[in-house]
Amino acid sequence: MLKGDKIQEAIIYCRVSSERQKNEGHGLDSQEHRCREYATSYGYKVSAVFQDSFTGGGDFMLRPAMSGLLRYVDKYPDKKFTVIFDDLKRFARDTEFHLKLRMTFKGKDITPKCLNYNFDDSPEGKYVETILAAGAELEKNQNKRQVVQKMKARLEKGYWTFGPPPGYKAVKSSEHGKLLTRQEPKASILREAFEGYANDRFITQIDVARFLKEKNFNGNKPVYPYFVKRLFARIIYAGYIEYPDWEVSRRKGCHEAIISLETFERVQEKLSGRALVLTRKDFNVVFPLRGFVCCSTCGEPMTASESTGRHGGKHPYYRCRNRTCTERDKSIKKKELEKEFGRVLKNTEPSKNAISLTKVIVEDVYKKRKESMSSGSHEVEKELKSVDEEINKLSERVVKANKESVIEVYENQIDKLSKKKVLLESKSEKMKAGPVDVGTAFCEVMSYLKNPVDIWENGTLNDKRRVLKLVFADKFIYDRETGVGTAKVSVLYEVFEQFRGHKLQDVEMGGIEPPCKKELLVLVQT
Repeated sequence: MLKGDKIQEAIIYCRVSSERQKNEGHGLDSQEHRCREYATSYGYKVSAVFQDSFTGGGDFMLRPAMSGLLRYVDKYPDKKFTVIFDDLKRFARDTEFHLKLRMTFKGKDITPKCLNYNFDDSPEGKYVETILAAGAELEKNQNKRQVVQKMKARLEKGYWTFGPPPGYKAVKSSEHGKLLTRQEPKASILREAFEGYANDRFITQIDVARFLKEKNFNGNKPVYPYFVKRLFARIIYAGYIEYPDWEVSRRKGCHEAIISLETFERVQEKLSGRALVLTRKDFNVVFPLRGFVCCSTCGEPMTASESTGRHGGKHPYYRCRNRTCTERDKSIKKKELEKEFGRVLKNTEPSKNAISLTKVIVEDVYKKRKESMSSGSHEVEKELKSVDEEINKLSERVVKANKESVIEVYENQIDKLSKKKVLLESKSEKMKAGPVDVGTAFCEVMSYLKNPVDIWENGTLNDKRRVLKLVFADKFIYDRETGVGTAKVSVLYEVFEQFRGHKLQDVEMGGIEPPCKKELLVLVQT
């Protein structure tokens, strides 16, 4: 710059491609330092610095700092700016957007200056610049391909290569590198949510969302049903890896599972064919009998909501919404209905003697089931062998096939059999491990049923709904004139009723045969 010339203002632009480079590599600071030295040596006055840590190439307007730089220039239309950056790759790494950004700079009368390249608007200069921009794009795409190949290889070996999903954290291991590890208490909360939904403890995704919110699973962030649906869709929680976008089929992962594969499959069956459940406006209002109580006139489950009174204030009601029902929209006060239901629960409380006798029966059934699981594992192993043979036969046919349509049919059959194999392997492992400890499960169930009225009056919404599932086998009818009708009790309560007046020796002598022994054990364990 000649003596007497007006000092020209410059803007420094720095960019790195990731937050990690920004935080660990000090790349932005070093770029800014070099650009400031350049500005000083050529007599520029630095009026602003813009720093981007944006991943990937593409549209320059998606980079926050670049769009901010252009807005800054627009504020001062009378000034002529020079933008300094340390390398041509910082300008753009896509040929198309490199040329568009150059045109944008030209339209705003911005002069680009680069530490390792001199811009030249001659035909030869534009040609060289385009070649360099294309080279930068090629390098970017090659780097991306290498990264994807390495990540895909890790996935195929059973390692998750993306950010850890909720319930896991990535821990460095000398043997495995980064490995997903359970993060407590989130992992246990997630397992309870999966199993609760699979076993109908939670009827809807809204119930699961409410449970996760009560457990503070997502911190201060809200928990909506679509968040629950995304969690439930992830096979990774069952200890498996798959990534269809990169053609990585389902396989056993190296990380510890949070739930069993059977639980995951039961959840998928329950979700299949259902539309996403939207959040209700009365999401935070407690209506524990919604979905359980039915209208006496039409037999349809009642809904529940709040109504606004004449003088303001909210009043909670249950009501039938069946359009053809004569009781449609006739409100039943929440307090009255739930109070009467509490009286029904009071009459179902089991005696201490009945609980003791039931425990003896459950332990006997548990012992027999454990023996049957041991013998059943042999049948599963036999079926596994058969599936393996079928996969091998189909694989041989794929190699010999010439038509693309035939190959596709064989590959689809192999994919279905592979998923079946995974399920059978999981079932085999579970059978070898034996059923869930019945003593612990029975004690947990009894903690709910020794005094169901207390839980009904003071427990959380999920506790109340669990009591409903344990006490009753089906929905019950409510009539506004006669009140709560007779409801079918669960297998567990059928046993309690049968044991009224009996003693322990009656059971030991074989004098009593409880109904549905298998269903009784399943109810206790779920």
